[in-house]
Amino acid sequence: MRKLNNKEKILIIVIGILVVLFVIKSLVLGPIYSKIASYTEEVEQSKMEIRKYLALEHSRLEILKAQKQIEGYLSLKGSDEDKSAMVMSKIEAEARKSKLQILDMNLAGASKAKGGVGLYRINLRSEGQLANILDFISGIEQANILLHVEKIALSIKDETGSLLKMDATILGVSFL
Repeated sequence: MRKLNNKEKILIIVIGILVVLFVIKSLVLGPIYSKIASYTEEVEQSKMEIRKYLALEHSRLEILKAQKQIEGYLSLKGSDEDKSAMVMSKIEAEARKSKLQILDMNLAGASKAKGGVGLYRINLRSEGQLANILDFISGIEQANILLHVEKIALSIKDETGSLLKMDATILGVSFL
């Protein structure tokens, strides 16, 4: 073999140092960086979960209020006759509260829907002033059992227009 000059020796030393640095980076620092990256990702996921649970805790009162309202919707229990009677009594109570005069109220039919839901259609004929009718509809929509005004027809009862006649179909929903 021949003797290497100074430039060749420096080149071999630099290449050797670069190879050693590459091996250290690949075999030592690479796995450390990947572990640090995975731990950082886990920490970020944990932070997001904590933020989510903090948000839930922050809105805890609203969630409990909604749960209480939903539990009220599940209060229709018993036979179909009992459930329809409860729906009709709630409609009557809301009409009384809003000072609406009921002329006729009857059960138009009860049916079962998919998912264990029972539907009770109530036909209602009543009369009152517009403010009373609006109060009644608002009370029905905000009742503690699930009621919905499916359709409504208003007509004028007298010449002054202050008294209105209302024909409505109200839907009561129960969960089985």
